Amino acid sequence: MSEAITVRPAQRSDASEIALLTNIAVHGGLSQRWAADEAAKDTYDPVEIGRLAALAEEAPFTWRDASIAEHDGEVVGMLMGYREPDAAEPLPGDLEPFLLPIYQLEAEAAGYWYVAMLGVHFKWRGKGIGSSLLDVAETKAAETGARGLALISEDVNTGAVRLYERRGFRVRAKRKMVRFPGGGPKGEDWLLMVKD
Repeated sequence: MSEAITVRPAQRSDASEIALLTNIAVHGGLSQRWAADEAAKDTYDPVEIGRLAALAEEAPFTWRDASIAEHDGEVVGMLMGYREPDAAEPLPGDLEPFLLPIYQLEAEAAGYWYVAMLGVHFKWRGKGIGSSLLDVAETKAAETGARGLALISEDVNTGAVRLYERRGFRVRAKRKMVRFPGGGPKGEDWLLMVKD
């Protein structure tokens, strides 16, 4: 099936799909955060807040950092990522507690091309979309002179962890999860996985 998949750079017009797939990538955790945003009271759906974030001018986590996988005109998945600086930057001092372990792990990925989000619509999972998007990440890593690829996964997301291991990723570090406000991931640990 993956031979029928095309991957292209995202466009501004993809902002709604980017928001939806970003929320899928974190198992619905962001929609709860978006719902708590002050601006959400004027929306019918908190994904509108995610859409606005995807349209923002400041990177990361905007449409500029995304690649879109399509099949016959249908958006089926998304990769979002960027090249980490060669030296870890200081962590922001105002991090919400649930973000701290994620930022700590990301800091250990200095010099890597960081896969920040990889989301695939549920009916397309297991059909090679994730691998096609990881191919794009590998190309971007090579183009930017990165040390390799890095990503963070939940310990209980066994399907994704198996995919990453098949692709040559190994667990380098882990941190205990702190629950998102209102829910979020169900595992115990965040896993930093790298491919050198």
